[in-house]
Amino acid sequence: MFKWLANRITKAFSYDAISPKGKRRNPGARTPREDSFLREPQRKQAQANAADLSRNLSLCAWMVRRHLDYVSQFSFHSRITKGPRITQDDADRLNTQIETLMKEDGRPENADVAGKFSREKLFRLAEARRVLDGDAFFIKLDDGRLQGIRGDLCKDPEAKKDDEDWINGALVTGVGRILSFAFNVRKGYTDEKSDRRVDSTNVIHYGFFDNFAADQVRGISPLIAALNPLRDCYENFDYALAKSKISQLFTMAIYRNAAKSMGYAYDENEADSSATTEATDATEATAGPKGPRYKVDFGRGPILLDLEDDERAEILESKNPSTEFQAFMHLIIQVALKALDIPFSFYDEAHTNFFGSRAAWLHYERSCRDKRDDQIELRRNYTIWKLRTWIRDDRLVLPAGVTISDLVFEWQARGMPWWDPAKEVAGHVAAVAAGFDTPQRICKSADSDFYENIDQIAEAIDYAKSKGVTLKFDMPVAQPVQPPKAA
Repeated sequence: MFKWLANRITKAFSYDAISPKGKRRNPGARTPREDSFLREPQRKQAQANAADLSRNLSLCAWMVRRHLDYVSQFSFHSRITKGPRITQDDADRLNTQIETLMKEDGRPENADVAGKFSREKLFRLAEARRVLDGDAFFIKLDDGRLQGIRGDLCKDPEAKKDDEDWINGALVTGVGRILSFAFNVRKGYTDEKSDRRVDSTNVIHYGFFDNFAADQVRGISPLIAALNPLRDCYENFDYALAKSKISQLFTMAIYRNAAKSMGYAYDENEADSSATTEATDATEATAGPKGPRYKVDFGRGPILLDLEDDERAEILESKNPSTEFQAFMHLIIQVALKALDIPFSFYDEAHTNFFGSRAAWLHYERSCRDKRDDQIELRRNYTIWKLRTWIRDDRLVLPAGVTISDLVFEWQARGMPWWDPAKEVAGHVAAVAAGFDTPQRICKSADSDFYENIDQIAEAIDYAKSKGVTLKFDMPVAQPVQPPKAA
């Protein structure tokens, strides 16, 4: 009796989130591996849904493109400096050589095994695929090129050993470490066949992860939470357009108090003159021998009707789509945009003023940092592999005692140009003078590189001197206006 009473008290005074009491759907008490919610059939269905929306709904395609513009654009810089094992001359030589090699191998014929995309385009496509599919893969080939593979081709192999633990195409250990991947290959338009297993050290796995390794093996896109709202938008647009078209078929209504019919109205541009004169006896009795009383021509500007005192004409309006429908659609779009942290002011530029738009942009910039870190890790993995490949093929020769760990580099995210250069530059100069900021960080935020700027300015000064021209970079100082002298 006491135990029963204790259970009743516990249920009565507990967290509402775990005691729905019939008010809402109970999500259950199981917390399995995240991959169990998107096994192979469900994962393929979600990918097909996202792909269909990106093809047919411009809003979804725009969301992905806007995300890519902020997350996937980077520039490479070699940052080797003088050290115990590196002289200044060696540092300058290595920086120039590595940046040259990176630019050469970034071309389509050197970056893509199919020779179709440049390195930057490949990484942008990888970001797009992880947004739509959850994850994507790059196989690092022996010749230094990459083979991009979509996530739907990573599947469990047909022949599996009993002691192997495969999760959605990945062979994992007990702690979730991936040992190898199994990939299919496409045949024709829709067919696939099991192709090969690839060791995980030769694969760059790029995706969205929100759980520890033992709880999530494959990436899951945040866009999956917006697929239903986006699908509703897509269907509602079609329904609203269909309703709007139907409403245009009804144009005018004429009301009259009479016992007999008024005849019929017609469009003079389309009606056959012989048809208007050959009327039936009933029509002639009501409309007269010369045809109908009301002749309507919608192609000649204003419509003039000769109405009797007891008659009136009205244009029928459906008020479609209604303001309530438009407001609700905006709400659905706002909810969908939140899946990728995109502000609504990006979608509707007139939604707020300048300061509201800038505040939303600053918050969005902060949300992009974590996503950019994923891109930086992808590019770091690629860069280390390329450095090893160049050294192996004697394309890059290191000084004695120098190792790859001494080769410092940076993938810098592309910034945004200044909104108001005159005011912002003055503020940045004051911030640097007060020690609140650095020229390097300011240049990064403005889509520039401090070191390249200095090198190019020095080059410009030397070239100007060789031509006898003096360049001045001092900021002009406004002189105070002197009052006129008395006569």
